[in-house]
Amino acid sequence: MDLLWAYFLVFILAATPWVEILLVIPAGLGMGLNPLPVAFLAFAGNAIPVFIIVYGYRIWQSWRSPCGDKRPKPVSRRRKRALNIWNRYGLPGLAFLGPLLTGIHLAVIIALAFKPGKKALLLWMNLSLFVWTAALTAGVYYGLKWI
Repeated sequence: MDLLWAYFLVFILAATPWVEILLVIPAGLGMGLNPLPVAFLAFAGNAIPVFIIVYGYRIWQSWRSPCGDKRPKPVSRRRKRALNIWNRYGLPGLAFLGPLLTGIHLAVIIALAFKPGKKALLLWMNLSLFVWTAALTAGVYYGLKWI
């Protein structure tokens, strides 16, 4: 039962902002837990809030916006160009640096401010989480074995 509780804590703490995988994976492996379930649960614990934030953002935006003004606002040529550059180069950079610099949850919120496509945002953020999880799990596991 204690082992299940430990894995449950890995999942819950991975979903907690600012705790996330950079602390949870080393702690879980340092406690002697199996690396594969730790990696899977840490990834899932981080990925589920990413989906909630992305899909909840539109609901929040519609709740926050005034009810009477449903007309689309004109977008300037300069803003369109900036958004195209952001969508082409900015999202992958933010996705891969986000877990290290701000945490994945805040990185998703920052990315949503630039209004990227949902599919692209989810793809890049989850790909980044997968790479970080695999690299961190392997690094910590083999580092502990070496010590």
